[in-house]
Amino acid sequence: MISIEVRKLIVSARKNGMGLKEIEKTFQVKKTAVYNLFQLEEETGSVEPRPHARGRKPALDEEAMKCLEQLILAQPDITLQEIKDKMNLQISLVAISKIIRNKLHYRFKKRQYMPASESAQTYRKSENSGKKSS
Repeated sequence: MISIEVRKLIVSARKNGMGLKEIEKTFQVKKTAVYNLFQLEEETGSVEPRPHARGRKPALDEEAMKCLEQLILAQPDITLQEIKDKMNLQISLVAISKIIRNKLHYRFKKRQYMPASESAQTYRKSENSGKKSS
């Protein structure tokens, strides 16, 4: 990573007529770094580094998360497939399950005194929702 001060010096040296080989030796940088720096300065008008993308975007935004939670509260025995169909989601059932467990902090409801329905998995809020156990 080249510091901003050195970046500015490299660009000004190039504008003052210094050759590429001379810039490489003087500032001890590689040719590709110099080319990338010139390209960055030409495109953005600045030598500041570009911001990072900050990783993968979430599968569901805030509004969809609220809608999902409302679905579960309204119908606690809703299945993952029913959630996918009602919300018209383009993600896998496993992804929906992980969102429900990890983001909304629900877990499968235990049916101790009721006969289990055909493949329905029901949810309820965890007692320690969001808290890590030590």
